[in-house]
Amino acid sequence: MPSESSHDPPTALHFGYTTEVPDLASVDVKTVHPELLLGEPAVFTVIGESHYVGLPTLDFHELCSCKPLSSETTHETPLSVGVAHDFDFESEHLRAQTVVEGRPLDRFPGADEATVAYRFGPDAWTTLHATDAGYETYHTYPEYELALYTETRLTLNASKTAESADQIAQQTTNPTPRR
Repeated sequence: MPSESSHDPPTALHFGYTTEVPDLASVDVKTVHPELLLGEPAVFTVIGESHYVGLPTLDFHELCSCKPLSSETTHETPLSVGVAHDFDFESEHLRAQTVVEGRPLDRFPGADEATVAYRFGPDAWTTLHATDAGYETYHTYPEYELALYTETRLTLNASKTAESADQIAQQTTNPTPRR
């Protein structure tokens, strides 16, 4: 995430998607927040380089970093106002569609509405906000006067949706007796 030292500031944000849990032992974890996404347990994590969102039961893991990543699927977004990217990731269980927009820093709404937020320094934030359809993030870079916004929409694949409907139907047909 935002530069915390006098080193050269980052120039891009890298998004890595995988069905396997990434090695988080090598990252600087700032804060962790459990959450529910699509009715499944998830975790929102702010790391020193950006963030991680994991939905282990749905084989979905997004690692976002100012450093290059090696994942099943990776995408790079330059850190600049006006940038616009969109990309997809699909696993057996779900599809993730992410839209990235480089907004002026003054468009950052603040941390009050975020599900989890971490302040790296004056005007330097990472925030994650759970929504009904997925999650939104902001990564602010005061050195670029930038608020990098992402919206990730998660959709269960037909096989997972059918499996859930079958489970509900079975529970309705064969309810567990009360004792």
